[in-house]
Amino acid sequence: MPLVNKRTETQEEFDRAKLEESITRAGATEETAKEIASRIDPTTLKTTEEIRNHVVEELRKTDAAIAERYERTRNLAAKKAMEAVMGTVRLHMETMKALGANTGDTIIIEHRGNTHTLRAETAPVERREMHLHERDLETLGATEGTRLVARRSK
Repeated sequence: MPLVNKRTETQEEFDRAKLEESITRAGATEETAKEIASRIDPTTLKTTEEIRNHVVEELRKTDAAIAERYERTRNLAAKKAMEAVMGTVRLHMETMKALGANTGDTIIIEHRGNTHTLRAETAPVERREMHLHERDLETLGATEGTRLVARRSK
C-alpha cells in the first residue's frame, strides 16, 4: 500500500477501511463511504489533507451536511487536565480553526458509541490533543491517551 504523509510529519500506509470508517462517523451510510473511499487514489493524493479535501468534494455531491461534518471532525488524543473545568474541552487554536469553532461553542466528543457535549475553550495545548476534566473522560468511558473524535455542533 502507498504511504500517506500525515500532518504530524510522519508517514502511514493508506488504509481504505480506516477512511471508510471516518466517512461513516460523519454520518454517511456504509455504502456511500465505500463508494467515496473507492474514488480515492493514494498514488496521486499524497497527504492526509489532500485526501480529506477530496473526500469533502465527493461528499458535497451527495450531502452537504455530511461533507461539513466530515470536514469539521478531528481525531485527537485525550489528556486529563487538572486545570480543565468539568464540561469544557481545551483545544489548540489551530484545532479550533480546523473544527470551525470559537471559544464557547459546543463541541461533540465521541468514543465507542458514547457521546458527550462540551464547551470549547482555546488553551496552550498540543495541536493533536484535547484536555478534559477527569469526570468528562469517565463519562465517555475513555482514559488518558485515548483517541477521541471531536466535531463542532451545529
